[in-house]
Amino acid sequence: MARQSRLRLRVPPPSAEGVITLRGPEVHHLRVRRVAVGDALLCFDDSGVEYEGRVSRLADDVAEIEVAGASQPRRESPLALTLAQAVLKSDHLDLVVEKATELGVTHVLLFTCERAIAQPSPARVERLSRIAESAAKQSGRVRLPQVSGPVRFDDVLAPEALLFHPGAERSLTTAMGPRRDLTAIVGPEGGLSPSEVERAVAAGCLLVGLGPRVLRAETAGIVACALLQYLFGDLGSG
Repeated sequence: MARQSRLRLRVPPPSAEGVITLRGPEVHHLRVRRVAVGDALLCFDDSGVEYEGRVSRLADDVAEIEVAGASQPRRESPLALTLAQAVLKSDHLDLVVEKATELGVTHVLLFTCERAIAQPSPARVERLSRIAESAAKQSGRVRLPQVSGPVRFDDVLAPEALLFHPGAERSLTTAMGPRRDLTAIVGPEGGLSPSEVERAVAAGCLLVGLGPRVLRAETAGIVACALLQYLFGDLGSG
């Protein structure tokens, strides 16, 4: 699908006079993109509102955008979906966060477990948040998903959370009825240990499968988000 023609920015809310003031990285971003005074932009401020604006001032450290119109496009899913994703290799985790954002997740919650390969630093989590922001801009979202963690595996367990596990016989269509709030748990490259699966079941998690083939961890996270948005969200709604 083609990208939107106008540059989209995540911005602070406009002033009472209808002016959006930018400082720091977003001003640099405008300069990198060769934006000039008079250029039209699209902006969002995480409130669900999208603004049409025009650059009225562009200095070294500050830019101002005059709001010409505002709307509330229906681009956020009615499904509040948390993807609890085990820590993966850097490039794989980048991919999951990017695609999960495009698919409309509300929250990406990172967790560590027995077979997780690393524990990301706060700087790494901040980088993943920037990846989510970039994906939100590209995909036309009007709210930015949260990226947080890492937490311990046991901290993501909850009754009726969906644990995607190779070999699980329960399918998504038989796991539960319509929901508006879901947590999907996806393990690491080496899979969850038997004791971790037992603890998840004891906590009330529902074990579900993604078909007869074994998917890579990053593939499983993306597929899980897509299927849940199709079944309970807005994927395929046009």
